[in-house]
Amino acid sequence: MPNGMQRTRWLIYGFAAFFISLFGYIYYTYESTRSEIMANVDAKLLNAAISVKHILGDDYHTRVNAGQTISPELYKDKSRALSDYAKQMQVAYVYAMVLRDDTVFFSASSYTQKDHNSGRVTHFLDAYPEATDINKEAFFSTEPVFEISQDHWGNFKSIFVTFVDKNGHTYITGADIAIDDLNEQLQHSITKATITSGFFFFIVALIAWLYFLQLKRSLLTDARTGFANHIALENYIERTTRHRMELAVISINELEDISSFYGTDVSDRVMANLLTYFQSRIPSESATFRLATNKIALLNIRNAEQRIDDIINTFNHAIPVLSEPFIYITLHAGVASCNKLMLIENAHIALQQAKLNNQRIVRYENVFKQVEEQFRHNVTLAKEVREAFDNNRIVPYFQPIYNTELKQISHYESLARMATAQGRIHCPDYFMAVLKRSRMDGLLTRTMFSRCIEQFRKTNVRWSINITAQDILDPSLSEFLEQQLRRYPKPHNIIFEFHETEAIAYFSQVKAFISLLKNKGAQVMINEFGAGYSNLSHILKLEVDGLKLDKDLVSQIHNNADSFMFIEHLVKYAQQLNLAVIAEQVESEQIADALSRAGITLMQGNYFAPPTPYINTQI
Repeated sequence: MPNGMQRTRWLIYGFAAFFISLFGYIYYTYESTRSEIMANVDAKLLNAAISVKHILGDDYHTRVNAGQTISPELYKDKSRALSDYAKQMQVAYVYAMVLRDDTVFFSASSYTQKDHNSGRVTHFLDAYPEATDINKEAFFSTEPVFEISQDHWGNFKSIFVTFVDKNGHTYITGADIAIDDLNEQLQHSITKATITSGFFFFIVALIAWLYFLQLKRSLLTDARTGFANHIALENYIERTTRHRMELAVISINELEDISSFYGTDVSDRVMANLLTYFQSRIPSESATFRLATNKIALLNIRNAEQRIDDIINTFNHAIPVLSEPFIYITLHAGVASCNKLMLIENAHIALQQAKLNNQRIVRYENVFKQVEEQFRHNVTLAKEVREAFDNNRIVPYFQPIYNTELKQISHYESLARMATAQGRIHCPDYFMAVLKRSRMDGLLTRTMFSRCIEQFRKTNVRWSINITAQDILDPSLSEFLEQQLRRYPKPHNIIFEFHETEAIAYFSQVKAFISLLKNKGAQVMINEFGAGYSNLSHILKLEVDGLKLDKDLVSQIHNNADSFMFIEHLVKYAQQLNLAVIAEQVESEQIADALSRAGITLMQGNYFAPPTPYINTQI
């Protein structure tokens, strides 16, 4: 009971405060509006009275005060001009007066249509017996005089302005506005104040309600991109009458690194461009959402099962999302088509599976089958990889890098291959995921480097090997490489290749490791340049000897003007800095020709020669 009484008491206080504020606002608005109306009226009367002098002319009252006759025609013209002006200014009357023997006479006056119809038009030097003392005193005042008075023409607020003619005689000009008009304006101001205050408090209440509503449901729009956010998606799914829909959750893999390197403004531009890209391609009944910093959702309301898959597959990750700076991204997507209660959760499960399997798209309907098959495959593959290491079946293959200008091989890149017990050869894509999960990627680097050292120690062949960030972070592996370089007779023939994205992500560690390698005489290149940030100024801080272009960028050069322009510009800049530029994955004559036109002379790819276990060491 006390709590109920307390809530009632606060409710009464609230209503009392509301009404006090309401009447206070009405009173304030009325007074301020009244002051404004009266100020405007005074200004209008003053302007009107002053204008009478100019309408009549400078000589008019000189003649009147000198006793000269004003012709009826001239007086009629002046009266008509004054009447037109009074009507235009929206005042009741404008006029001029002279004082003779303590009697006020009209020297000129406007008239209304009502005056004209009733024959009450003021004539030249008609006496004004209703003149008040204030009216007469105005002839001797140096300031405008205001008066509120009543005569047989009506109830007016008037102004009198004193002037002196050329002979030194005074006369006044005046203007009247009806008190009824003023009262009407003031009444209108009260009504307006009441309505305005009512709207004001309604708006305040509405804003307060909306504010608390927003606190409850948060904002529905992503402030950084302007697209709907995860709250909007959840609200739509909750309120829709459809029970079955299709949802794709897309994850942008590089966005966190882009944000940490370039800042959130650039990463938000990337997301805005991607959202716009997908929004322009989904059906009109569908919608696009930004779920999180690096996630997008596509909701297919029509539930055409393959539609979202097709849209995602058409995204070309070889084309930059931004051209300034050049930024490329890759993505994974999980798609679910099910009851709305499980839609978001199932799409995220499918997305997680897509990331684990490094697949662009995984549908939730296939997840469980894929997971079971993947588990069996991973167990078998892990055993197969371990046996390959134990039986020396991890072997290097070598692919030449051709100098097209000199028509000769520049050097070889060593590429890991796994031979099965049956003699089948697998590329790293087949076993690399198991290597990383089993923490055997360092073992792979040791094995490959040892094989290459053995292969090339007694030759003059230049060769390269790939180094990962995990290799750099492994102290024992770093020590192993340093010892091997110290023993190698020609360390300047060895080239270490680092992935661009890893070099930036572990910038300080990579820079220190590169210094160690270069101190031992080895060379360093950045691999897959153009796949990530493509910021040459930061790469140069690593003091590398060259760049190897990303294969997707190379594959687009013959049919994508942006890729060609980027490579051409990069080559010119690299030449000035004495940096070598290599194009890998050159698979056709068209690509090779386009690369040559862009200034590339070092090329690698199956168009020249595939990787092979045997090479000519006499180069």
